[in-house]
Amino acid sequence: MEATGVTRIAHLSDSHMLDPRPSRTRSGWSMRVRFLSFGRPLDADNRRRKLSRSLEAARETGARHIVLSGDLTEVGAPGEYEALAEVLHDSGIAPDKLTLVPGNHDLYSAPDAWKWALEGPLAAFAKTSASEPGKLVDVGGASLLPLDVAFHQPVTRSAGCIDASTIEALQARATDPTLSRKPLVIVQHHPPFVRTTRAWDWIDGLVGAQRMMGLLEAFRHLFVLHGHLHYVVDRALSCGVNRIFGATAVVDDKDAPRLRMYDASDGLLTRAEVPSSRGADVIPLFASPDKQARRRFA
Repeated sequence: MEATGVTRIAHLSDSHMLDPRPSRTRSGWSMRVRFLSFGRPLDADNRRRKLSRSLEAARETGARHIVLSGDLTEVGAPGEYEALAEVLHDSGIAPDKLTLVPGNHDLYSAPDAWKWALEGPLAAFAKTSASEPGKLVDVGGASLLPLDVAFHQPVTRSAGCIDASTIEALQARATDPTLSRKPLVIVQHHPPFVRTTRAWDWIDGLVGAQRMMGLLEAFRHLFVLHGHLHYVVDRALSCGVNRIFGATAVVDDKDAPRLRMYDASDGLLTRAEVPSSRGADVIPLFASPDKQARRRFA
């Protein structure tokens, strides 16, 4: 793919890994895990297989880089992060070809759960994953900005937050002339748009989304890859070009790998088709995004 001047990026999201050894705790699966997994089987091995299958599909497409946009675990427990690390290492994909960002689920256990994971089981992937605001990952035809928009909160809330310092860091990158010739791709868990109702926006939206949308409108080489919603998003801004892309959830995989593919070339990031033999983007299960979001905290 690189020989044609195109950089291919694979996008996975929302694997919701479980600890394969929950019996290490006195009560087995915690009430938090049971609440958040409502409607999904508590089958750690099956979730592991789903992520492995999607990673294998991404590798077979010849993607230059693979991003995983949050909710990597169910509650951010140490055993879940360890299970995630095992799958990533077993995939055979070089750690520097993977970018990870946390979602709201990844910090339910502790405020420092993501930091702990990057210093522990996910240490091999820390160089290319979300840490400080403004971090840049060069993947050839595009530059990635992996963002941590997660924060510790009760399991009854599923919001994200992008603060002023992060907005400033993004603006500094966006105004850098050396980065303006190819797509500058923000990777984060929550979508950057504001929800239609204030209450739902507080519960499940991105605090600071309005400021981020302002940046996206001002700088046409900025793009966003996100997860959280569990359905496909292709959203155009005022320029008429799709600039916000959301992926379906690996954990919802039933019979085909869950991944999206994009091609970066000529200053743009565009959707690419997944080979039919390996599955394709999944059509939303519900007609209304708000209806699906209300059905389950993403």
